[in-house]
Formats: sequence, structure tokens, C-alpha cells
Amino acid sequence: MVVTPGQSMSLTCTVSGFSLSDYWTHWIRQPAGQALEWIGEVYGDGTTLYSDKLKSRFQLTADTSSSTVTLRGQNLQAGDTAVYYCARELSTKFSRSILTETQASYPSSSTMFSTSLLLLLAAASCVHCEELTQPGSMVVRPGQSLTIDCKVSYSVTSYGTGWIRQPSGKALEWIGSIAYSGSLYYSDKLKNKFSISRNTGTN
Repeated sequence: MVVTPGQSMSLTCTVSGFSLSDYWTHWIRQPAGQALEWIGEVYGDGTTLYSDKLKSRFQLTADTSSSTVTLRGQNLQAGDTAVYYCARELSTKFSRSILTETQASYPSSSTMFSTSLLLLLAAASCVHCEELTQPGSMVVRPGQSLTIDCKVSYSVTSYGTGWIRQPSGKALEWIGSIAYSGSLYYSDKLKNKFSISRNTGTN
């Protein structure tokens, strides 16, 4: 989709395999070569939460009858150029409310659907810029192991953290997440190959 600066746009995501009345659905975007940026989340009853940075320009709605969630943006600028994703949260709204009312606003879905939005100029920024302590790329031989550390800017005992990977030219793939409580969740496809841990002393 191509729009010019100052225009509006609407992106619709049709979901399958779950009910919008049971799960939050998130919208996330990723400018080329940049980190993921959370936009907001919507529940089937219309309840919404937004990034403070983006809430004045983006609106989320959900239609349970058609299993669609819609992202509407207004006054778009070059910095809004990105691939936009919708993603289902791992836990149901009921389970989430039992865990904590301040659970992280991070995508935790094993299935993501994407659509691209192209503006005439390219720029990027992120809400949470986390620091990977390894180089930007690592080379390992087939059969070898590797460890990647991520230093975050929030308390890992207050928010959950998810790991996601993106093979070149392919969609995002959720690996797993660690909850604020320390509970672990993994993709069924990858749970035998990856493990996630944290250090609460250093975040």
C-alpha cells in the first residue's frame, strides 16, 4: 500500500483459529532494518490499549462477526513506513487478568499476519530500543550452539519478554517468551531447540 505524507490508511487483518472474544490482538510494525515497534492491542469487546507515542494517530477496532481487526492511521509521515503485523496474544484475556493487570504489551503469538505500508520517504524509530550484547550477526556451523543476550530498558519482573526471529525474506516467527513471573512459553515447533532465561539483577 502506498500513501503520501499527510494521508490516512486502513489495514484489516482477518484471523483464524481463535475467537476475538477470547484473546487480545496486537498490531506491531517494523521499519526496514529497525526493531519491532508496538502500536496497540484490541479485544473483541472493543477495549483498546495504545503506545503513548502513537495513540493520537492510530485507532484499533475489532469485529467479532467477521473475525477481523482493523488498524486506522491518520496524518501518516515518512517515519510510518514499515511492515505492519497483527498478532494474537498467547494467553486469553481471562488468564491475563489473573496474572497481572500490567502484563507486558508485547506480541506473544506463534502466528503473525503481515501487510506492508510504503510511504514516499523512509525513516524509523522505536518505542523500546533494546540492546543485543552480541554483534549484529553471528556465524555458527550446522549442529553448533549459540547464546544471545538482550539487555532491556524495563524491569523483567514487571513485564514479559518475547523472542522473535525473521529469516531473510520470510515472515516473523515467534520462538518463545518468559513472563514477569519467570514462567516460560515456547513455540511447539521450536521448543526442543531453544531455551530462554533471564538475570533479574541486570535486566
